[in-house]
Amino acid sequence: MVLQTNQVTLPTSVSLAVVGKAHDTSTIATLSPADKLGFMDDKYNVFTGKARAEVVAEGAKKSGYEQPITPKEGKRFTVQCTTRVSKQLQWADEDNQLQILDAIQADQAAALGEALDYVIYHGVNPASGEAMTGYEALAKIATQVKGTDDQLANLDLLTDQLLRVNINGVALSRTLANELRKLRVSNTGGRLFPEIPLSLNAGTLDGIRACTSTTVEGQYVNGSTDVLAFMGDFSTIKWRLVRPITAEVIPYGDPDNTGVDLAGSNQIAYRSEAVFSYAIIDPTAIAVLKATSPVAGTRAKAVKR
Repeated sequence: MVLQTNQVTLPTSVSLAVVGKAHDTSTIATLSPADKLGFMDDKYNVFTGKARAEVVAEGAKKSGYEQPITPKEGKRFTVQCTTRVSKQLQWADEDNQLQILDAIQADQAAALGEALDYVIYHGVNPASGEAMTGYEALAKIATQVKGTDDQLANLDLLTDQLLRVNINGVALSRTLANELRKLRVSNTGGRLFPEIPLSLNAGTLDGIRACTSTTVEGQYVNGSTDVLAFMGDFSTIKWRLVRPITAEVIPYGDPDNTGVDLAGSNQIAYRSEAVFSYAIIDPTAIAVLKATSPVAGTRAKAVKR
């Protein structure tokens, strides 16, 4: 079996499976799973407020409760990943090809997860670290909380701003997770947050779902973000695959602009591309904790995938 060079559209089940793997590197995919409504129009129809019950006296007329429905337009972005592999992949038998392609897809799904966080949290292209024109960063439009040197007080400051919403998730920077892990009970010396392990990959924090990633502080962002954490109702972040993922094998040229020709290096490139849409229904349902001094933006140059 020889790999073909034509672009193909992956089946919907495969596309959704790739998206499902994004939670490994994306805090948003972990705390707010993708909308699996299929490849549809990009309007998220939502309603504001909540209905209130009416007490009706005997024989009295019932009144209605009109609720305005406000459509929120989804913002689209395209993600592409190009992976170079040995040309021998073309001539490998079918089983080996599938194993190699599965490994490539897993790696590209991880890049996809990173991109999701960088676009929504920071409005930044992770490949270059530069801000994207026309994309509002959640770090700027969410409820702003200025941190202190007391991390326990910082958690209280976050919840104080979220009393009207259902707090169902917190995305921690590795900086904050590390500082919380070090806090100890004065009487016993035990850890105050034993749910944060040495790996810093927290599953919960004080009873709510939690996850940790360098995407929160924006490791690849050019400049400082000051972001320590996002907390709030993550269901307000809606995202989904707009169209099926496409994949192609490229045998010639320099598709990822590295200055090295594929044929001259006895390589081929495997490229996948996806189009996503997201909408932040209510930015104030998320609070962002920012440090008093820069904690991120140490990137020296763009990292290519």
